Formats: sequence, structure tokens, C-alpha cells
Amino acid sequence: MRGELEVARFSTLPEGELAVALLRRHGIAARLPDRDMATMYPGLIIALGGVRVVAPADQIAAARALVAQARAGDFIDDSDDWAIDAVPGKVGELDEAQVSGVMAGAKRAGVVVIVLACVVFPVASCVFDLARY
Repeated sequence: MRGELEVARFSTLPEGELAVALLRRHGIAARLPDRDMATMYPGLIIALGGVRVVAPADQIAAARALVAQARAGDFIDDSDDWAIDAVPGKVGELDEAQVSGVMAGAKRAGVVVIVLACVVFPVASCVFDLARY
């Protein structure tokens, strides 16, 4: 878009997304013009010098100041308020043992297939070849 300038560059897409979220939270119309490239071709992020965050030219000074504050750690919350509800061994309302995810069965089946394909079948093939001679 016209009238936009680069605020900063970040080495990863999540860092750029966080910067955009911070800037938008402070009323700056920031965006990531490289989001599609970084998603489809993540290897190009390094080659292109990082993921760019851009903002309108009239908001660029405020945007760069906010990014500089974030990089300096001015927005760090050292309070432990977030940990008040944390219970060891629990994930939300569930016990850790209850959390298996929708892919748990598929993961076990995948492990069985890999073991069969990479260990059992090659060993069996060698044994049958040796038995023929």
C-alpha cells in the first residue's frame, strides 16, 4: 500500500505477528506484507532479511517507539498473577493423563507401521534370503 513505511523486521513469523498485535492494540494500523511468503516459503525469511512489519507513514514514529520499547522489555509483566490458577498435573479442567488428543490412536498406529516397515520387514527379508541358501 502507498504511504506505508517499514517499522521493523523480525526473524520469525510469530515475532512479526506479535509486533503487529502490539501495534494494533495501541491504535496503529500495522500489517505484515510478507505473511504469505513466510507461510508458504519459510526458508526465504532469512534470505529476504526477515519478516517486515509496516505501518502508515503518519504513525511510523509511534510504531517504531513501541517496537523499541518491546525489544527493551518495557512490557514484561513480572507478577505471578497468571500462575494463581495453575495446578501441577492439570491441563484446564482435565488431569494430564486424560489429555491424549485426537491423534493419539493415529500416532500409535504410525509407530507400529514405521517399526514394521523399517525393522520387522527388512529383518524378515534377510532371514528368508538366508534360509533359501
